[in-house]
Amino acid sequence: MIRLVLLVVIMLVVVSVVLMGVDAAKARVRGRPPRLAPKQRDYDWDRRRDQVYRRIKAVPGPQEDRDRISHFLDSRRGVEAFVEPRTVMHPLSVVLVAEDGEWIRIELREDAFLREMARTRGLVIHDATRVGYPERMRKYRRPEGTPRDEQGPDR
Repeated sequence: MIRLVLLVVIMLVVVSVVLMGVDAAKARVRGRPPRLAPKQRDYDWDRRRDQVYRRIKAVPGPQEDRDRISHFLDSRRGVEAFVEPRTVMHPLSVVLVAEDGEWIRIELREDAFLREMARTRGLVIHDATRVGYPERMRKYRRPEGTPRDEQGPDR
């Protein structure tokens, strides 16, 4: 009797380990975040569950200005993204900083578009609360006559 119970326990452990391995393999195959270099792993992506929840519940969010993001990436060199997390007062937003320090802030509905840009264009993404903003952004001076809230022709 004891041997039978022991055999059943061992079989349950083996089956659970095999199922965990299969689930891990499936997770690797479908929908994982883009592969990032070690220094790019500064940002935790929104969980898919949270994104689906917001879509199902129709949680309102800001309209994403994807054209503005694409235009900034196309017209500047060395662009990095610094994601500002969603808070009670402010929606999820991203600050795009070019090589020369020029920057723009854009509100996002979710980070799915940034995932796509990281995968297709190699956009480097950081969590602004973890790494802070680059010094070149602070030192950047806008051209004379450009208002503080406007940052170039993109806006």
